[in-house]
Amino acid sequence: MRLIEKMKQILAIFLTATTLSCQLNAQNVNERTKELYPIIENELWGYVDSLGKVIVEPKFRSAGQFSEGLAPVRLNGTYGYIDQTGDFVIQPKYDVAYSFQKGQAKVYINGKPYYINLEGKITFEHNFSEIHGFGTNDFSIVITKAENYGIINREGQFLVDTIYKRIRPFSDELSIVSSRKHETYPNNDKVNPTSKTGVINSKGEIIVPFGDYKSISPFRNGYAKVELFVERQNGYYDHKGVIDSSGKLRFVVPAKKWHFDYGSGHFSEGLATVDIYSVDPDTVDVWSSNDRFSYKGVINSEGNIIFSNDNWEDITPFSNNRAFVKTIDEDWYLINRKGQILNQHPYQEILYETYGGNSEYLFQNGIQLVETEKGWGAIDTMGKYVVEPKDIGFGYRDLYWRGQIVFIKEDISVDSDKYSYRYGFWNISTGQVINPQFHDINFSEFTEDLIYVMEDDRMGYIDKQGNYVWREKKIEQVSHGGVNIDYMNRGYFYASSPYKEELAGFGGWGGSGNDFKLISNSTKFKNGKLNMIVNPLQREKYWQKYDGMKMYVANTSQDTIFFKAQDSRLYLKIQAQNKNGEWKDIEYLPSSWCGNSYHSLFLPPNYNWEFVIPKYEGEFNTKLRAELLYRKKKDQKENSVLYSNEFYGSINPGQFWRKTPYLPTGLMDPYYD
Repeated sequence: MRLIEKMKQILAIFLTATTLSCQLNAQNVNERTKELYPIIENELWGYVDSLGKVIVEPKFRSAGQFSEGLAPVRLNGTYGYIDQTGDFVIQPKYDVAYSFQKGQAKVYINGKPYYINLEGKITFEHNFSEIHGFGTNDFSIVITKAENYGIINREGQFLVDTIYKRIRPFSDELSIVSSRKHETYPNNDKVNPTSKTGVINSKGEIIVPFGDYKSISPFRNGYAKVELFVERQNGYYDHKGVIDSSGKLRFVVPAKKWHFDYGSGHFSEGLATVDIYSVDPDTVDVWSSNDRFSYKGVINSEGNIIFSNDNWEDITPFSNNRAFVKTIDEDWYLINRKGQILNQHPYQEILYETYGGNSEYLFQNGIQLVETEKGWGAIDTMGKYVVEPKDIGFGYRDLYWRGQIVFIKEDISVDSDKYSYRYGFWNISTGQVINPQFHDINFSEFTEDLIYVMEDDRMGYIDKQGNYVWREKKIEQVSHGGVNIDYMNRGYFYASSPYKEELAGFGGWGGSGNDFKLISNSTKFKNGKLNMIVNPLQREKYWQKYDGMKMYVANTSQDTIFFKAQDSRLYLKIQAQNKNGEWKDIEYLPSSWCGNSYHSLFLPPNYNWEFVIPKYEGEFNTKLRAELLYRKKKDQKENSVLYSNEFYGSINPGQFWRKTPYLPTGLMDPYYD
């Protein structure tokens, strides 16, 4: 897990949320301007055109995508907006800034969100702690400091007052809302349970009142699943149902007959996949995947089964009036809305992301990729090949399809201690296959002229033939200086303790090689206590690239000291004083959903851990220190807090509050922040 995190942190130094992860997403670009792409040289950002010609020389610390003629950039510690000549149109003064959409852009000042217009004027004042963002909509969800939710328009006027405990993201123009006035499970047994869940539209109009259903899932293609109260089961031992976008209950699930497919069990084009029981579910003591207690069928919006087949073990959602079924022999067939099979010869596989059952990824642009003995080909909705099958050397688990491009992912984690995967792609329209060679590639957008890639730690743009249009220069032994970022750094203090029988359960099984060492006589610590010392004069390389300094955690007491850890990461972070003299975190410890991530470490008497911390650089000069949680006894319930010596440094305002988006790579990376 540590290698995965380390690679993401390295990329985070290069790219902020408004550089590659967000900025490479397509925006509405003014037709009068040409497309420009962010580039990086010697840690500084500039822009090239679609031919790879440098239009804006690299000079910015961070750079976002051009939209409506302007791009957000950070010259030093704060953001402003430049035009396509590279001149500032809106001067730098924001912690962070995002691209314009519909004449407005979201910015932050001292951690507070605002919206500005193309002249740089704030469009409305407010007291919200967060504004989710308008995007292309004319409304946005807002949150108050008391964590109440409401909805505003682009002028900052309330469409829905902040009366809700939660307003979930809109889907199908509807939102699931929670109220503070209703409690699902009251303490008084004499009071019937009520619901704190309802449904509103963007105007705040109640579509489903509170109290109708115990829970409601997000709407999808006009329908939502609901959980009924026990009193309304009508004889069924389960209590699920389906409502439409008007709030009408369409049917109650006959739970002894069928249940929704767990992967594809949502409505698409008015139809949904279900599992039909072949036995009474009450008679099954142990449910096993080796036994077939059910088979697949399809229902309509009234809950009626319109066709089924006890030979089918999988059905995709419908798209373009078509779906695919998989038989118990693992053959795939194309069917229409009546369940009729349209292809004579079965397919070995179909290219479809089964997780989540997203029907929009079936029959993209009217074609569907299927695999036969000859390889991968593309069929139309009648099953006719529009691209003849071709052996590209990779199976469906390695492929990711969007439009005319199929991205190829090859696992190289066994052979590489630096990269987990490398990527290539298959251009369906030309038939050209670019074998995996890139260590990162932009999956989200490929309709632009250029595709972002990363190869051997060098950023580049390629065309759809795989040719480099622009590539970052290879520079040997360049001095990068300190770490100049505009976001909170993720925790990086990894340590380990060797196994000792008497301390079984206390060790570094998260993979760190940073073992504790005997305290050197040349290092001075205070006797009889736990020490944490930062030595700004003892310089080391941080991540083998940036200027850093040594830090020690040393135990000069006579007792072993214990530490809670997370995948061998200590609960240790750097803090800085803000302009008011308050100590605030500028680093954070992410949370893991995996219980195996959490364990403990120990540090015996006369031993220490050594760390390298970054030398932060920014436009705000201040004091810094480190904060560490520890326990004097292994069964101590509450953590004690230790602070290091204070030292001087400089940071940027975004480091006090901003966390960049983080996407886990899989089960071995169980983090979401």
